Amino acid sequence: MSKILQQDYQEYSKLIEEGHSQRSACLILGLNRSTIQRYIKSVLEDEVSEGGEKYLELPSTEHVENKPKLLFYDIETSLAKSYHFQQWKVNLSQKQKIQESHLLSHAWAWGEGEVTGSVLTREEMLAHDPERLVLECWSLLDNCDVLVAHNGKRFDVKKVNSYFLQYGMPPPSPYRVIDTLLIAKQKFALPFNSLAYLAEFLDVEQKVDTGGVDLWIQCDQGSQEALDKMNEYCMGDIVTLRGVYNRLIGWSNDGVNLALYSDHGASCPHCSSDDVSVIQGKYSYTVARKYQAYRCNGCGAVLRSNRKEGNSNSLVKVV
Repeated sequence: MSKILQQDYQEYSKLIEEGHSQRSACLILGLNRSTIQRYIKSVLEDEVSEGGEKYLELPSTEHVENKPKLLFYDIETSLAKSYHFQQWKVNLSQKQKIQESHLLSHAWAWGEGEVTGSVLTREEMLAHDPERLVLECWSLLDNCDVLVAHNGKRFDVKKVNSYFLQYGMPPPSPYRVIDTLLIAKQKFALPFNSLAYLAEFLDVEQKVDTGGVDLWIQCDQGSQEALDKMNEYCMGDIVTLRGVYNRLIGWSNDGVNLALYSDHGASCPHCSSDDVSVIQGKYSYTVARKYQAYRCNGCGAVLRSNRKEGNSNSLVKVV
């Protein structure tokens, strides 16, 4: 079938509510999975859940002055299963694979907005069917300007890209990534760079305690209580991530110039705020020139003019 009708989607949704996996529902109705994927993506922003809340909260398409679409994001993946003889320094071959790890839950917040989370249902977990979450993830990344994540460049982004590839989805539209782990490593000499340690060091709201690998095992077994706790844990990471980001961003923007998303010429490249002040008597020096120094009153970043003399029409970060 090349086209999905509204009635097809209603029957599909009913089977999902009854506990069928997405794969099973497609087989029962004779629907092509890639076609239903495209249909879901097209209606994802307007889809309403059974409780009457937004299925997926995306940023408004209305123009917001001086505000890039900043997405705080975190994922949790399921356990992988394998056949193995030993427990220490084991190199596994493809033949030893039983079940690959997949997306288990994810959480997000748009700027300073409400934190939202989504986790596999019990039926999806037992069927190892993360397709719904993968579609949600794709829509979130496709709608953001800048993604903020801890270890995002090395883990989260590459993981979700793998899922997009697996489910035959194209790359999301362009977005940049600010990685708080890289900022911590590049700018400071801390004993640990984990999100949990940074939260403790900076005295921001702490991550939720998972209790260890037992939570992942219980999720794999389909425990609803464990799945609910995993969702709570993932959402807690967003609260912590945002608090850490707000403390670090004045030190480094990880190469992402947020002023480019601003309507004002002289905006902070770290946080896009136009509330900047001249630092009287202070200059930033290069090998050949000196420039007036500025301070962002939003994030505290030290900036410099882009002009040797006169009023600056844009500000440059001081490395």
